[in-house]
Amino acid sequence: MNEFEIGDRVRIKYREQEGYIIDKNGSLYTVSIDNGSRVDSYQANELERC
Repeated sequence: MNEFEIGDRVRIKYREQEGYIIDKNGSLYTVSIDNGSRVDSYQANELERC
């Protein structure tokens, strides 16, 4: 079972930024931040649900 799903709103713990999960590749979740102006990948333990 996945901890997060595509479309979930999440917060990046150490950056205190929020975004939406747009893809999952193995153990990495791709997150769209600031309305898509930035996209980055994170491990599940770096994210928390908003």
